[in-house]
Amino acid sequence: MSAAVTKAGPYYSTGSIAFRSLRTNFKETSSGAIKFSELLRNTTQTDTNPVVPDSTENGSIPVSSSNIKASLYRNSIKYYYITQTGTDENFDIDAQTWNSNLTKNIRKWIYINGICGSNSISSVAAEFNATAYNLTIDVSGAVYGAAGRGGGTGGPDPSGESAGTAMSITAPGNNTVVYVRTGAKIYGGGGGGERGQRGSNGNGGRCCSNSETRGCGGAPGCGNQVGYSNNCGGCCQNYRCGWGTCCSQNWHCRYCQNCYNTNGGTGGAGGVGGLGRGYNNLTGSTAGGGGSGGSSGGGCGANNGGTGQTGGAGGDWALNGTNTGNSGNGGNGGNAIIGSNYIVTGVVNADTVKGSYNP
Repeated sequence: MSAAVTKAGPYYSTGSIAFRSLRTNFKETSSGAIKFSELLRNTTQTDTNPVVPDSTENGSIPVSSSNIKASLYRNSIKYYYITQTGTDENFDIDAQTWNSNLTKNIRKWIYINGICGSNSISSVAAEFNATAYNLTIDVSGAVYGAAGRGGGTGGPDPSGESAGTAMSITAPGNNTVVYVRTGAKIYGGGGGGERGQRGSNGNGGRCCSNSETRGCGGAPGCGNQVGYSNNCGGCCQNYRCGWGTCCSQNWHCRYCQNCYNTNGGTGGAGGVGGLGRGYNNLTGSTAGGGGSGGSSGGGCGANNGGTGQTGGAGGDWALNGTNTGNSGNGGNGGNAIIGSNYIVTGVVNADTVKGSYNP
């Protein structure tokens, strides 16, 4: 993290203070008439361009013409700047060193020249949440929201997870502006892909086995099997059959059949959904995982279970994750900017801002 404070000033830390230099530094002109009444400290919070702004550093400058003198402008300032460089996660704009100037009408800028990102959809990459007047958030760097996880990867299941927001601004006060420069990237994360549908179960089979029982005068039963009895032979010929005399009884046969159903194989699990694009997945794959193979059927014509469906791909920046045939949805793409009481201006197009950005 690196955030440095600079100022238009402080003026007159040493030496004499010429009246014409007050005109140059505060009225920002090198010619023309100027009166001390124009150089009073302006404390009207809604004034968007005060000549001598209200600021902590300008506290000695009077707001009325009584007791005004040049020496009271020592160490005074016109503007206030903070510049962010490097990489910051969950960058807190209002926590920077503003020297109690946020609620004063001095024009102030924070330049986001580096990278701000978030690894979690529950937090934004850069945030401002305070009362402010005349604040410009000037973005030439990158602000990346977090990616949504795919269905079945620790978040929702089977739906993909909705992605994170890049920037949040809640700014009671007046004149808070997000200024977008060429080359800036304010990108909401991509939603996670939906988990793939489970494969279909295989059709069941049916197994049958045949057997036969025989007996003189009557065949033994089939027990729990299905069967029928029938005469299957002549007389007993030269030996006793049961208690009758020779040929007094016939041989009987019972034909038995044992049948039972077998189960088809269980369908394989659907593949997990892909991770969306985000600060936590700047260049990695967004593809969904492959489905698992189904289990084997129980034999006798039973089919194996089908392979699970491939998981849906994660969404690109600010786009929804892909739906599959499962019962959920791909996760929603993230917003570029959310909040209230701000305006967005500058170079705003599909390359610089991805996702919703209006208050």
